[in-house]
Amino acid sequence: MEKKQAIEVFQKKFLGEVDAALTDALIPACTLVGKEKKDILFYEGDEGEQVFFLLEGSVRLFRTTDQGKETVVHFVHAGELFAEILLARETRYPVSAMALEPCMLLGMSARRLRQIIQGNPDFALRYIGALTKRLKYLVNMVEHLSSRDVQERFLLYLGHLSASQRLKTVQLPVPKGELALLLGTTPETFSRLLKKLVEEGAIAVDGREITLLQKMPLAGG
Repeated sequence: MEKKQAIEVFQKKFLGEVDAALTDALIPACTLVGKEKKDILFYEGDEGEQVFFLLEGSVRLFRTTDQGKETVVHFVHAGELFAEILLARETRYPVSAMALEPCMLLGMSARRLRQIIQGNPDFALRYIGALTKRLKYLVNMVEHLSSRDVQERFLLYLGHLSASQRLKTVQLPVPKGELALLLGTTPETFSRLLKKLVEEGAIAVDGREITLLQKMPLAGG
């Protein structure tokens, strides 16, 4: 994918259309970035100047405690913007980012993108909407991690996937070991949970494909 095409994909996602003048303005401010599986894009606390739009692949955003324990903050999928905190004039990344598979990204100068947003009301509204969605996600995640056990968190996650994909058989977007980290547990505990739910007739598992055999709870329900 060429840089101009990548910029057009980004515009379609956030503006719903391609503006030739905006494309021309973004070209000198953007770079195409390719990463292989397990490559680190940046570490928590690193100084940075680029905001990223994921074109292909998936990325894990995580924080690391002083004891070395990793806490997953979010899994980024194609079509999502991340590291947008730099648009608020922050200079350091608040999380680390690692490619979960081969990825293609559009790296954009935070300073230049901030100038464009200030002069483009439609872009600004889309950006605010993306931030609001991310904030809601983080608030829900904190609530689930603090007030629910692992099984409840996983069933809520499956309910969300089923509702968003409108299917009873859903595809986990990340490997099971990565999902365990997001749920705040270990891969071993998560494997035991899957076995338990299968034995109880709640789900059927085939690799990363899970069929829901019972009604799943939804957040707020």
